Amino acid sequence: MMNRNTLSIACFILAAAHARAQNPLAIPPALELDTFDLVIDEHTHEFYPGVVTDTYGINAPYLGPTLILHKGDTAHFRVHNQLAEISGMHWNGMNVPPVFDGSPPLVIEPGGSWNVKYKVIDKASVYLYHPHTMDLIGAQVGKGAAGLIIVRDDEEAQLALPRDYGVDDFPLAVQDKKFSLTGQFVASPYGDSILVNGTAHPYLDCPAQVVRLRLLNASPSRYYPFGFEGDVPFQVIASEGGLLAAPAPMTRIKLGSGERVELLVDLTGMEGDSLLLMSYGSELPMTDPGSNNILWESSSLNGIDFPILRIRVGPQTSNPITSIPTTLADVQPYPEASAARTRIKEITGNGMVGMGMFMLNGEEWDMDVINDTIMLGDNEIWSYINHSNMAHPMTMHGGSFYILDRNGEPPAEWERGPKSVVNVDVGDTVRVIMRFADYTTDGWPLMYHCHNLMHINHMMWQFIIVDPTMTTASTTAQERPLVYPVPSSSQVRFNTTFPVLQLRVLDLSGREVLRAAGPKGTTGVIDIARLAPGKYIARFEGAERHAETMIVRE
Repeated sequence: MMNRNTLSIACFILAAAHARAQNPLAIPPALELDTFDLVIDEHTHEFYPGVVTDTYGINAPYLGPTLILHKGDTAHFRVHNQLAEISGMHWNGMNVPPVFDGSPPLVIEPGGSWNVKYKVIDKASVYLYHPHTMDLIGAQVGKGAAGLIIVRDDEEAQLALPRDYGVDDFPLAVQDKKFSLTGQFVASPYGDSILVNGTAHPYLDCPAQVVRLRLLNASPSRYYPFGFEGDVPFQVIASEGGLLAAPAPMTRIKLGSGERVELLVDLTGMEGDSLLLMSYGSELPMTDPGSNNILWESSSLNGIDFPILRIRVGPQTSNPITSIPTTLADVQPYPEASAARTRIKEITGNGMVGMGMFMLNGEEWDMDVINDTIMLGDNEIWSYINHSNMAHPMTMHGGSFYILDRNGEPPAEWERGPKSVVNVDVGDTVRVIMRFADYTTDGWPLMYHCHNLMHINHMMWQFIIVDPTMTTASTTAQERPLVYPVPSSSQVRFNTTFPVLQLRVLDLSGREVLRAAGPKGTTGVIDIARLAPGKYIARFEGAERHAETMIVRE
């Protein structure tokens, strides 16, 4: 007797039979606007003919448009939540003011909106946008609430690179999906169907010249060793945070969840031929999600080689790129000696990909705990050590970092540019260096976490960035309380370095407007719902110490 999973797979093999001729790859529309209105909503979509699937989308039935931003410009977004549940929006990989980062505790209520405005300071590359709402990240992203951002800058514009979007410059968001018997998505670390930009069995028509593929592992857990059939070579020119110093020639590249690269492949002289982009899953080590590790969740795609996308080569365009630059960008990793401190982050835990219990330095996610306090202007080294039973793609909010070394050896050529996701294999020690020079967190902590969407809700931790010059006689930078969210219309959570016996809230003239007993601990809540909108000073009083910080009632 066939089990439910087998029946599900068989059902979709039959449904897909109608599409065996393959389907043209969907290219998300590119938007370049002064103000972006992004609507997260519920939809339905047919990934296979006659099979209707409930989805989420952003301005579309599934996924969202590609947003074009320019370094130095001010980006303005209005995010509208039309879901029946809370949501949010995070600008993955970008260095934005923490109040606009979109991480917990940000919430956009059903029917609500969120206005975001920030200066784009990131380098030319591919970034993401998607909800980052606690306990709902994997579910909302998995149903389709996500899209790509392309940042352009002057340095990239001076290079002879393909950049005609949809003509010689293509986004490729690769996902594996599991469907139920009724055609609905099933939450799972692995799927048995491959979608690229939401298209099953896709083909892409490309001109016979150099083309640019902006490749994203958009799967919740699966690792992909990408390559072309026949080991056709390609050149990696960028990672999550920007261009490399020079193209890195490769025939295979392994990406974990959330990792992104930009590839150049030279199709000159291949008109009339085709090329198959593959995942060489048979090459995955047993510790990588997507391998044929029999102790983990099963999938018909685990541990095998399978096709991702067929490229059909057609005529050249009128203004083709036919050669690849030998140099790209001025890449200046931060010197190791510049680091103010080194933090050790040990990953522990065991289990299946979707049901394991994993921790960092023995800690799980707790919204009331700030795990790290960083001084504004500092460079820091973070050393990730993986003692668990599987690989983890680790990410940090607040911009990009550089990989110093992996087990004491220099990173691979393609990993030597700015990155925001780093794969940490089992038994590996990976050191990265990051600069925290642009923003203080001011009540909105930033996150670092595993980018495996099955792990993200418990493998997430918080850091704050404080300005060491902003001190008073009673409050040092290290003692300054964390308060969030700021602004708030109801409650403000706080975290101090000493037990709080009494809480006082003062207006900017020094008049006391609220007094309450403290929790006699270091965490608690201030109810400001009855205060008039405006700025206030929150004063936290202990037995021998006190501290003050700003709060805002919106």
